[in-house]
Parts: sequence; C-alpha cells; structure tokens
Amino acid sequence: MIKNVLCAEQLKLKRSFLPYVLVLVPLLVIGYELLNLTYRSEYVEKQAVLFKAKSMWEYLLFDNSILFGLGFPLAITIAASIIVNIEHQSNAWKQTLTFPISRARIYIGKFIWLIIGLFFSLTVFLIGLILLGEILGFEGEIPIKLLLGDSYFILVTSLPLISFQLWLSITFKNQAFSILIGTVCSMVGLFLAAGTSTRWIPLAYPVQTSTVILQYRGLGYNPDLSIYLTVNLILGLILLIIGLVHFSKRDVK
Repeated sequence: MIKNVLCAEQLKLKRSFLPYVLVLVPLLVIGYELLNLTYRSEYVEKQAVLFKAKSMWEYLLFDNSILFGLGFPLAITIAASIIVNIEHQSNAWKQTLTFPISRARIYIGKFIWLIIGLFFSLTVFLIGLILLGEILGFEGEIPIKLLLGDSYFILVTSLPLISFQLWLSITFKNQAFSILIGTVCSMVGLFLAAGTSTRWIPLAYPVQTSTVILQYRGLGYNPDLSIYLTVNLILGLILLIIGLVHFSKRDVK
C-alpha cells in the first residue's frame, strides 16, 4: 500500500520545482567554494597552513561546513513546503483523505519523498565536492570516507528539522509561515553553534556535522559527531511520530 502512496506522490511532484531547489542549493555552495579557492587562492593557502590542514581536501571540508550547514536547512524548509503545498493550493486534502488509505501512510509517504529528495541533493553535493577537488588539482588521495560523512551525516542531524518542517507545512495552509519559521531556525542554529554551551542544542547540530572541525591544535576529526548523530536520530523520530499522531487526529479543511 505504501508503494501506491509513493507512486501517487511522485506523480504530484512531477511538475513541481522540487528538483530545481534540491540541485540549486548544493550547486550554490560548490560555486562559492570554486570562486573562493580560485580568486582567493593565496589567502586560502595561508589559512590552510594556519589551521594545520593535512591537505586541501581537509580544509575544503572545514570551509564549506558552515555555509552548507546553513543552506541545507533552507533546502529542507522549501522542499517540505513544495511537497505539501500541492494539496493546499488545490484544496485537495479532503479528497486525498477520502481514499482508502490511512492518514499515517499518507504522512509517511510525504516524509519518505522528502528524505529521497534531500538524499538526492546531498548526492549532488558529494559529486560536486569531488569534481571541485579534481578540477583544482588537490594533491593526495580523495578522502572518500570524510566526503561521504560530510555529505550524508547532515541528513541525520537534520532529522528533527525535517520532521518539524513537514508537520508545520501540513498544519498551516499559508506556506509563507512555515518557510519563515524554517529560515529563522536555520539562522538561529548558526548562532547557537558559535556558543560554547548553546552548541549542544539540537538546532545547532547541522552546522557542526562536518567530519573535520577547528580545534585548539588545528583542524582535526570531529569528536562529538557520534553524539550529534545519535541525539538527532532519536529526536527526529520522536518528532515524526508526534506529527503523524497529530495529523491522524486533526480535522482537515
């Protein structure tokens, strides 16, 4: 039954702007890094030496973590809005819910498509990072494990935001509200990540998901990454269940 729901959602999304949004965000980050590493090469090399980066690959992972940590939550916000707004715009919620399909399956179907879309966006980001390093002639082997971690771990640390934005977009017909809240959450997360104590608030985790961070002795592996992943995986599932229960019980106009 869930397969039928996913197929129906795919047909709805076929003519939407979702693919463009999911591709645009990672390309903007990659484009920024290309300009930064090309036109500010001397400054970047000095920074890499100052931060004791073992390679330019390592510096690249550190440098794009903040920008992508801000851009990816915005992609989540817009993607969730697009997936849900199809029903809102056509006032089709009542019609959708008359089908012999449980509300839980409909909700989970939209969640799965949101995850699929975001996974696709992160894959574009991963390919972009590899091509960027190859184009600029980075020395040494491609640190594929670190690149995979930087590309896909943020999907786990963003699960609470994904679950929250999906619920928000479904609950409120005016998508400007959900997009505003998502944008504010993204900005707040960036500021929370800069604080010593506030960085432990889950909203700040996506900005800190990079496998490489700046420590007292220079760039090194992120020792708190496993904590970020565990906490947000659990919190994301809890918020998903809460949103699902609320959607199953609420009156839809």
